Amino acid sequence: MHRLLTVGGLALVLAVASASGVASGRPETIEVRPAVVQETSSSTLDGVFSSAQARRGRRVYNQNCASCHGQELRGGEMGPGIAGSDFMVFWTELPLGSLYDRIRISMPEDGPGRLSDQEYIDVVAYILDANEYPTGDQELVPDMAALDQIMIVAAE
Repeated sequence: MHRLLTVGGLALVLAVASASGVASGRPETIEVRPAVVQETSSSTLDGVFSSAQARRGRRVYNQNCASCHGQELRGGEMGPGIAGSDFMVFWTELPLGSLYDRIRISMPEDGPGRLSDQEYIDVVAYILDANEYPTGDQELVPDMAALDQIMIVAAE
């Protein structure tokens, strides 16, 4: 029998011996191994947002985020930096859906969730643009399944 267990964000597959093993006097064994992680289909280096989307995101950011995170996204008294090494250290090797979800659920601090899904995803595009990720022809969409297929990788 196999069971999926998530511990601290790590998915594990538990293989548990059948009850017949216990009845036979053999000790029950449990094998723990990492679950197979689905491969992402793209990364932030693949031009996953458009320059027009980043421009829209900049307007939303300036109105709702800059007072805490700073005009240059480098942080301030009220919020951490979300550009440069601050961004890379925290977000590299995570799916883009994690960034979108964090922003959507907890920002802006004085009114989490008050922006539209489109405004939140446009801000994500602006953050990527400010971190010098390449633009492309398509726009990001506020769809967690799609965003979870895009891995945040270190900018080159």
